[in-house]
Amino acid sequence: MLTKLFVGLTFFEDNHFAKKIQSFRGRYDEKLLTNPTVFMPIVAPFEIPVTALASLEDEIVEEVDAFFPGVGDSLTLGFTGVDVYTRARKMTLYLHPQELTDLSHCAEALTQICREHVELREHRPSEKDKGFLTIGRFTDPVALTDAITVAQREFQDCTALPVKGICLFQKHNGVWFQQADLYRFEQVDESSMYAPGKP
Repeated sequence: MLTKLFVGLTFFEDNHFAKKIQSFRGRYDEKLLTNPTVFMPIVAPFEIPVTALASLEDEIVEEVDAFFPGVGDSLTLGFTGVDVYTRARKMTLYLHPQELTDLSHCAEALTQICREHVELREHRPSEKDKGFLTIGRFTDPVALTDAITVAQREFQDCTALPVKGICLFQKHNGVWFQQADLYRFEQVDESSMYAPGKP
């Protein structure tokens, strides 16, 4: 039996920027109710045998600890604007993250680990997919155009989110759930979040 997973970032949400994102999602993201948490994939979805899940978790935790070894590490991720991803007839409006070297290398290493646990080639996570933070989903181009106009106004001064943790997400009945917390970051003071990266 296979299970579908992805590795993603979760964020502390008791800050102004996270609340602004959730307000926008409330108007434009149909999956807000089933996916109420603000998260961003760093390893694209993949499928592995359920029996391999515990082993995968252990390897990911070990790898993440090698990238972020400090106790009390904090991490903030900045965003540089809005963009659109189109697949078939579905259009996704998202915030584009700034690239952080440590996080980027960590995501590459975790993608490789996840690929090694997948038995069938077509179930592997794509190495080309880049993570982004979804704020709206659309099938109507007119509705998307209207939302882009609003997003460009509301997010013209994109800022940073404090990263809460790196989590393994698992799909149950079409909904993504946090399967396991793999690494936790310390919360940072909101006033110090405007310079992305480690403070």
